[in-house]
Formats: sequence, C-alpha cells, structure tokens
Amino acid sequence: MSEIFIARQPIFDAEMQVYAYELLFRASDEAAAEASVADGDSATSNVIINTFVNIGLERIVGEYRAFINLTRLFLSNPDLIMLPPDQLVLEVLENVEPSESLLDGLRHIRERGYSLALDDFVYDPRFEPMIELADIIKIDVLDMEPAEIEALVRQLRRPGKRLLAEKVETYETYEFLKSLGFDYYQGYFFARPTVVSGKALGASQVAVLELVAKVNNPEVEVDELADIIRADVSLSHKVLKFINSPASGLRSEVDSVHQAVVLLGLATIKNWVTILALANNSNKPDALNATALIRARSCELLARAGELPRPERFFTVGLFSCLDAMMDQPLEELMEDLPLPQESRQALLERKGVLGEALDCTLAMERGDFGLIGFGELGLPELSDLYLEAINWADEMMRQF
Repeated sequence: MSEIFIARQPIFDAEMQVYAYELLFRASDEAAAEASVADGDSATSNVIINTFVNIGLERIVGEYRAFINLTRLFLSNPDLIMLPPDQLVLEVLENVEPSESLLDGLRHIRERGYSLALDDFVYDPRFEPMIELADIIKIDVLDMEPAEIEALVRQLRRPGKRLLAEKVETYETYEFLKSLGFDYYQGYFFARPTVVSGKALGASQVAVLELVAKVNNPEVEVDELADIIRADVSLSHKVLKFINSPASGLRSEVDSVHQAVVLLGLATIKNWVTILALANNSNKPDALNATALIRARSCELLARAGELPRPERFFTVGLFSCLDAMMDQPLEELMEDLPLPQESRQALLERKGVLGEALDCTLAMERGDFGLIGFGELGLPELSDLYLEAINWADEMMRQF
C-alpha cells in the first residue's frame, strides 16, 4: 500500500456557488506548492487512476463536476479516455498545438459526450478550430492588464462559449472580471487547492478485488463463472484440489471446473473462489485467513441452526467482514467495488438485519464478550458448540491451502 494524493481547487459560477473542482497532480500532501511535473502524461495518468480507482470521484468532488488536464497523448488518442463523461470537463493544456490528429481526437471526444475546456488560453488564429469545439475557455488573468483582458473577452465572447477566469487573486480583480461578465471564476482569492489523500492498492490486490467482484456478481452464470476461474491457472488448480478433498462433501471425483461449479452450485463455489483468491494472493498472516474462515463458517452455522433460508449468504458476510484487514482499505470503500446485495452491505457496514445479527454474535464469541452473545432462540451452550465447530472446520480448511 502507498499513500496517494490529489489536489482539488474549486471553480465558482457567477452566483459564487461551487460549479466544479479542478483536479491537480500532487506527489505529496503539500497543498499550496505547485507540483513539479516532469512528465505530463504520467501526471495525467496518476490523476485519472487516483481519482477513479484509488480514491473515488464521489469522495473527491461529490455531485460537482471535475476538470482534468489532458496532454496531447490522451487528446490525440481518445480511446485512452475510459471515464464517465457526465461529471467531467476535459482540459486541453496550453502547450498543445493544433493539428489534424488532435482536432480529430477532440471531435471524437465531443461525440462521446464530454465537455471540453481550453486551459490558459492566449488567442492565436491557429486555435480557431479548437475554439469551435470548446465549451469553456479559461483565461489566466494573473499577469494581464485590464485592457488586455477586456479585448480578449470581446474576441472570445461567442454563442455557446463560456469564459472562466483563473488565477484570480484580489477582490479588485474579481470585481473587474465580474463587470466583464465572466461565467466562472477560480483562484487564490476564492480558495487555494486542498489535498485529498488515500491508499493505493497494490497490483495484486487490485487483481484480487476485481476477481472477487466478478465472482460475486449476482448476474454471473455457470459458464461465465467457470471461465473466470479457468482464466487463473493457480486458482483453477486450487478449486479442483478443494473439490476433490473430503472437505467439499462430494463423493465423486471432479475433473473440470465447469463440473465443479455445477455440482457445488453457484453460491457455494462463489464463496470458495473468494476464499481461495484472497488466501492465495494475501501477504497477511495465516491467522487472518483463519479468522475469515471461522467467521464465515460460524455465521453459516448460525443460519442453519436457526433454519434460515440461504445460509450461504451468512457465510459471505462472515468472510467479507475481514476484507478490510486483508486489503488494507476501509470496508466502506471496498463495498463500493463489490456487487453485493443491499442486505449484505447493511449487515457488514451497519450490522442490520438477521445477517448483521449473526455477524454480531460471531464477533462477540470471537472476543469472548458473553454479555453480547445471542442469536434467535439459541442458548449459550449451543452457540458455543457451533463456534467451536467453526474453529475446527477452519483449521481443516487451512490445511487444504
């Protein structure tokens, strides 16, 4: 795990309401300092990955729009931009020269529903085709004389084009710009950039989380699940090894992943693939894997003892209660990437519903907190026996790994 950073600076509309945030590359938590960017393509890639993968767009900007700087590489190759267009404004940096390949890329970007902004714009007739494609034109007013600003505004004030004044640093400048009718404002006079930080998952952790998400998709079907498992040779081997062990409960030998999925059923195989994926790729101590198994089995046994439907749901909740420790990331954030049913999410995050009650009971037994141990009509002796059974079962499973 490594700490990652994104700076954001608000952009205000003419009524001084937040309209959007510009997202800026930062290598540390120094919010005020300008980032030293030696490689623009790398900086753009970092902003995109950190925003959409590691931290999350909603956490950074909420319901507002996000302005993201794009280099020529991304603008000329729009297929590299695999981002949702609804909340984004893509900025064309001031050092990007117009060319046919660039203009083709910008047209394609517009066709895909993105808004375009021209950053730090200084007029040149060569930029006319770019002006026609842009929605917003940003003007750096910091070192410009009032007459220069006024002349540029007259030149750029066209139907459908909105003007954004950036690097506004004084009240007097703001009042002057307001008299010229700018649509948006950005600068230290309003707010300096602030840094949002988060933790980046390692490559193997990302792969595991993606696999777990695919496996636990409620719409996944037998053939698709078998294909997902077969795509990972190590995982396929472990699944077949488990299926042919006494622990699986099957009496006939299984020689294919597809047969394993059919015989065990989707719900059971999903849980086992999740366990094997997490255990196989975890650098955590075996004790953590064992804890996850104990919780999963305990929750399942509670459901069976209470004659509740679909006990495999309880197994999943118990298993995922350790996911934050396994992935070094808050459970709330991990849940955003996993297609679990609402009842399972509420059990994990809020301890709600009968699933949450089973997890609460299991955790109380784990802590030895006898005052909180309880589930349905089951008495303490029976609950203790079930938990001991879960421990013994988990020990046996760990020997299979």
